Amino acid sequence: MKKNKVLNEIVNNAKLLMGFKTIKDNYSEFDKALEFVENELSNYYVKEYIIDNYKNLVISNTKDKDLDVIFCCHIDVVPAEKYEGTVDNGKLYGRGSFDMKGQLSVVISLLKNNKSNKKIALMITSDEEIGGMCCKEILKDYNAKLAVVPDGGKNFELVIEEKGLLQLEITAYGVTAHASEPYKGNNPLLTLMFLYENLLDIYRMPKDETEFVTSVNLSKLNGGDANNMVPSKATMVLDIRYTKENPPEVIINDIKSLCDNIEVKILGKDPMFHVDKDLDIIKDFIKDSEKVLGRELVIQKCVATSDAIYFSEKNIPTILMNPVGNFWHGPGEYVEIDSLYSLYEIFKNLI
Repeated sequence: MKKNKVLNEIVNNAKLLMGFKTIKDNYSEFDKALEFVENELSNYYVKEYIIDNYKNLVISNTKDKDLDVIFCCHIDVVPAEKYEGTVDNGKLYGRGSFDMKGQLSVVISLLKNNKSNKKIALMITSDEEIGGMCCKEILKDYNAKLAVVPDGGKNFELVIEEKGLLQLEITAYGVTAHASEPYKGNNPLLTLMFLYENLLDIYRMPKDETEFVTSVNLSKLNGGDANNMVPSKATMVLDIRYTKENPPEVIINDIKSLCDNIEVKILGKDPMFHVDKDLDIIKDFIKDSEKVLGRELVIQKCVATSDAIYFSEKNIPTILMNPVGNFWHGPGEYVEIDSLYSLYEIFKNLI
């Protein structure tokens, strides 16, 4: 197919997918969006997975579950003011354009318009944005020589490492008193504030994404039942993105060493992502990508987390790469339309 015809198909499908409000717990919208994808790829085998009420699909050109290539895309998005795609000055704007209904549309067109002797599957998950386990569960049934997750970095950077995720709920206990007599009590909110401030001495806040170090974010701080009381209990939620230098057990030990009267509960823990760029299959991909782009590929580490971690956990070499775009999860989210075609060409060479 000619470039303009492919691009029109990709952009039109992306805009249609962006019209579905596929956010947390909106199950009917997930069903409608996935039904649309099934109709676009009606000549393929479809396997449906329902995990924690979320519908997921594996669409493949074979019934075999030992595959050559798995493309993995998530169809869920974070909440937005509106759910629609608009085109302006060569860019597709709107929630999901870059994260990642634009890339999903690329893979749909890829499979719809190309045949391959390789055993290929498109895995569509529905809970990536809420830290779910759909991809991990589905991968219990599948294996592959290579996975492709177009959900990391930007401007065609090849991501070879992603931080791991550790989410903790920390509870501190104190002694209640009247707010006019705080000296008679022991405020656990102050304990948690002290803990967080001292934790930042151990894990210094990185200045930007180029500093690939462990980061600690204070996500929630709660305590107290009345405005005129010293609370007896307080909780804090930390979202920690860790590197190999600071594994979860080390971080938790550091936290416990700073305060005695606390409880630490693990809310979520995901491994790091890593791929060896010197593998032949990855080196071939780099070479082919550079031909399409007409430039050297940038090799990068990424501060975010994606479904790629579950392929890495199974020792499946994984390509983690995004087209050109920015501001995912923000009001100005966009993807450059021409870059979607470049991604299509790169994937076409791959299959």
